[in-house]
Amino acid sequence: MSTGLKTFAARTGFTLVEVMLAVTILGLLVSGVYATWSAALSGWKRGTSIAASLQRQRVVMEALEDLTRSAMFYTSKPELYEVRSGEEYGLGDTVSFVTASDVLLPPREQGIVGLRRVTVAIRRDVQRRETYLAIANTAAIEDELLAPDPTWHAVSTDVVGFKVRYRDPSDGAWHDRWDEEELVPLALEFTVAFRPEDPTAPPLVVTRAVAMPAAAFAAQAQGQAVSSLTTTNTVTRQDIDQVVDDRIFGAGGVSGR
Repeated sequence: MSTGLKTFAARTGFTLVEVMLAVTILGLLVSGVYATWSAALSGWKRGTSIAASLQRQRVVMEALEDLTRSAMFYTSKPELYEVRSGEEYGLGDTVSFVTASDVLLPPREQGIVGLRRVTVAIRRDVQRRETYLAIANTAAIEDELLAPDPTWHAVSTDVVGFKVRYRDPSDGAWHDRWDEEELVPLALEFTVAFRPEDPTAPPLVVTRAVAMPAAAFAAQAQGQAVSSLTTTNTVTRQDIDQVVDDRIFGAGGVSGR
């Protein structure tokens, strides 16, 4: 009887091989669960990052659209209300016009009475060694020679390229520059390059054409007919120069199209 009890007790334990096999299986199960969880977490983070990036891009494009659609022009003093185009070497295009919109108007500048002239361009932060899309506001009726230098406000630090084209109200053709003082473009076409989440990926380029209702009024005052061509049907993706990478920030040039 004593021998039988001892044999039964010995058989109820686990051998070293069985223990090692159990630990191995448990390790495989834990590894599988962790891999699945890690992949799901990585996908969630990437999806959230992309969604946030798209939201920031949408905000930028809608702000530009709102400012453009609210552009104003008075024929009595066209020099105060003209649309102005320009270019900052190594940074991209600049555009300036008078608008009735209060979008992107900082609280401390809400004292600007009446209409304001907005200037949109890419600026460079020397201290942080990065670029950003910025806006400057001045009173539309203010003498620019006597006015202080405008303050630039950041619109988006995700922008690495900015290009503007202007649609001629007479024939509907697109131009890279606008020099007409007494006419308003039929539309502005904004091409904005946004910095990608992945540093090795190319920038995301968004192009949007926005009609300027003031164009018809300005053309009528000059006795000119406005082109009946639509704006949206002629929008195509534009090649755009992007600002140099921060690693070669001091070069002052632009990198590939």
